[in-house]
Amino acid sequence: MTLAERKRLTDVARGAAQADLYVRGGTLLNVYTGEVYPANVAVRGERIAYVGAREDMVGPRTKILEASGKTLVPGYIDPHVHPGHLTTPAALARFALPLGTTSVFADTLQLWELGGLRAFRAVADALARSPLKFYWMIRPHAQSRSADEPRRFKLADLASAMAHPCAVAIGEVTRWPEAWGGSLDLLRRLALAHGRLPRVEGHTAGASGEKVPGIAAAGFTSDHEPITAREVLERARQGIAVMLRESSLRPDLSGLLDALKEAPALVSRLMLTADGSMPAFVRAHGFVDHLIRVALERGVAPVDAYRMATLNPATYYGLDGDLGGLAPGRYADLCLLDDLAEPRPAAVVARGRIAAVEGRLLARVPEPPWRRVFTSPEARLAVRWRARAADFALPARERYPVVTLVSAVISRLEERPLAAGDLHAALVDRGGRWVAPGVVAGFAERLDGFAATISTDLNILVLGRRPEAMARAVNRLLALHGGIVLVAGGAVAYELALPIGGIMTRGSVEDSAGWEDEIRAALVARGYPHHDPLFTLFFLSADFLPAVRLTPRGVWDVKRGRVLLPSRRRGGAR
Repeated sequence: MTLAERKRLTDVARGAAQADLYVRGGTLLNVYTGEVYPANVAVRGERIAYVGAREDMVGPRTKILEASGKTLVPGYIDPHVHPGHLTTPAALARFALPLGTTSVFADTLQLWELGGLRAFRAVADALARSPLKFYWMIRPHAQSRSADEPRRFKLADLASAMAHPCAVAIGEVTRWPEAWGGSLDLLRRLALAHGRLPRVEGHTAGASGEKVPGIAAAGFTSDHEPITAREVLERARQGIAVMLRESSLRPDLSGLLDALKEAPALVSRLMLTADGSMPAFVRAHGFVDHLIRVALERGVAPVDAYRMATLNPATYYGLDGDLGGLAPGRYADLCLLDDLAEPRPAAVVARGRIAAVEGRLLARVPEPPWRRVFTSPEARLAVRWRARAADFALPARERYPVVTLVSAVISRLEERPLAAGDLHAALVDRGGRWVAPGVVAGFAERLDGFAATISTDLNILVLGRRPEAMARAVNRLLALHGGIVLVAGGAVAYELALPIGGIMTRGSVEDSAGWEDEIRAALVARGYPHHDPLFTLFFLSADFLPAVRLTPRGVWDVKRGRVLLPSRRRGGAR
């Protein structure tokens, strides 16, 4: 905040200048003290100037927002968001703002993989003035190891990204075993976190309690991966702040709150996150408002439930002077509730302006200039190569390392001959240079050909029982410049274009939720047995999840750290 802005706020606070907006007649939930009492809120510019009973800062140019019968709470904050699942970050903001979310801390993986530092800066700059504030976690490494990873994730570029005014943390760090093991390269990357308030966002799925001290010593300061109350306590006892997750992949929040039974004081360190929920889940349940609702239904005291979604994340990130509460100097982000028991707001103020009323968005959210964000031919999938059936042929072997799905994202390794129901699989380089063949079971045994560009390493994932249909699906995908294509027999049975980097549409969250329903129905009709096919596709190439993955290096044994079936140069690649 500039000195001039501070002066204007103090002028309004003492009644020497007019407020721009005056929220009158409400009842305030004070997240600092836990009190509930009548109060008005005076706003100048984007920030709160005064909270109290006086009205001498109201003038002829002051806009009045009547809040009689409403409870005022701070705008909601999600501390760990993946904002590019089918929709753009701006589209997510347009959906979340009317639900009360006014700040998010967002992942940069997809931006970085498709456009590096330049793409991150372009998107961060474009969204810097969004009424829903975007802060960013800078990814220090890829989701799947490859030979060119050091070039894509240069230390100097990461350091430059951390210098951006909206960059607040290093994360999400999925390679906790390397951190625990003292990898100097990874520790150097974690050390890029801001010196005064280093924040490193961890992903410690599968880490036992005995491993947590080493992870904390490596610099991890938060984790959103606990799936039991015991794991919450194991991390919290080592000083790691825990983000309790309720997402389309893992709706765990209700059980995680049991940690408060054993350690009630822990409530001051807990945060709530929707993580990377897919559009259909968000459409059905909401966003951070849904998380608060679950906490209230589980018996969490209202002030604690709202703190976990406001003051706690702001304090964790060291931004409680700007966010998280209704007090002078903070951003004027607030929700007007009909009742504390229902966190979906009647009206939302963001950056000092009325952003939504009764679920209707009034504010304008800028859309990043995507044509200037993703500029390379491979990022835009404006490539000339085309697939052939031979690209998906398996090498002649008696036994294959089969990736057998036991849930939407968890797999087990089966080394055996091919069996009925097995699918040919491949991860294919966007540039057509290499292909990593494999075998997948437990996905959709009646699938002829399928291709998608929403894999976690942003290459092309291909599945099917007929190589000719697989090639047709890939080639149609390339013609669409990314997306999802399903081929039945010799014809395209379903397609969804994702023209923004092959990962995002230009539609709304509601549009994308409808398309997600269609994709799920098409795959279920062909035998998909799990609950979230998009996450299955997304994580098949994520080499940090058990037990075996399809990666750029080939079929990868996660536990033993070895290639079981190597990738190869694609036929005809130059």
